[in-house]
Amino acid sequence: MLLKRLVDSLPAELATLVPELDSAGIKTTESLIFSSPSTVLRLVPILSTIQLDCLVSICVRLTAPEGISADEVEEVDGGWKGFGIDILDDMFGKWDGIGVIELAGPRKVGKSLLALHASLRILASDPEAICTWIDTEGSFSPERANMILEEWHVDEPNLILERIVVINAFKLEDMFEAISQIRNPNDDLDQRETKVLVVDTIFTHFKDLLSATSAQGHADLITLMEEIAEITYSKGMVSFIINSTASSHPTNPQSSFNKMDIKPALGVSFTFTTDITLLIQETGRIFGLTDAEEKERIRNKPGLRGLVEVIRSRICHTGNWTVFETDGVKLFDIVPPHEIDEKTTRISAGLPTGPYRPKIGSLAQTLIP
Repeated sequence: MLLKRLVDSLPAELATLVPELDSAGIKTTESLIFSSPSTVLRLVPILSTIQLDCLVSICVRLTAPEGISADEVEEVDGGWKGFGIDILDDMFGKWDGIGVIELAGPRKVGKSLLALHASLRILASDPEAICTWIDTEGSFSPERANMILEEWHVDEPNLILERIVVINAFKLEDMFEAISQIRNPNDDLDQRETKVLVVDTIFTHFKDLLSATSAQGHADLITLMEEIAEITYSKGMVSFIINSTASSHPTNPQSSFNKMDIKPALGVSFTFTTDITLLIQETGRIFGLTDAEEKERIRNKPGLRGLVEVIRSRICHTGNWTVFETDGVKLFDIVPPHEIDEKTTRISAGLPTGPYRPKIGSLAQTLIP
């Protein structure tokens, strides 16, 4: 939690020290609590040892979560309605729909589009739900959201679009403030609650803060993710954290594909702050050497085909993967070949057979939208 939020709860002599701590780079309670006393005293010379001990004690008391008995925990059903393509939704199994999903991948592989589809499906099914979209790059497109709803033939798309609250967070402090607003909404008259949270992207503010010589960036990252997780579980929400990638040459050992040479960015500790990590990559990057047609697919119609792989998960099997296709607005389901002879099955059912799909070959032959 940001220290400046606790100013009103601190004694006057300690509250005056918060600006000094902030200017020294100690902005959160976690940074203060977990930094060594010698480091804090060196950065803020006017702070005494007694004042530091008292300040740390108050921060721990005010920010520590309250204990609760297991038999007092209420069961909450999430509003998760999937992404809208069966082969991807099936990977989540019987998930209750409450948790934090990381969507990691390079630019322009469909991360924001997947989050937008999932968010709109929840808003369409629940007229009281609100989606809070924290935009760190100013890239949210209401026009694309409207185009998706038009493809779904929604009667009154504006009733859904008006429940998407876009918050531009161009500074890290803006992100903390946006999360605080979700926890404690200012408008008491509106009883609607946020059911979907999207952070697009978290990489923007932390790409330059994480280093081997300072713990401040790591503390801020973990603090932010803990706050997101807390409101996600307490309010029965689903949160999408969109992340970038880092190089993992020659290959990512967590992936099922030896051509997967990327991994989620922001380090190992960030990975364990979410319930599931989906790594997304263009199929041409994975299968391009053996499938020339797939390599050029992104440059030709119908457009992008993305590989989605579960890198780590608490809610489903790790290592699962699937493929989706998109034209930038719609999502297409990709159907794998049957384990048994598909042509014989369809003939027996009196159905048209269509082209034969072998189990081994290019994706154009084996996977059909």
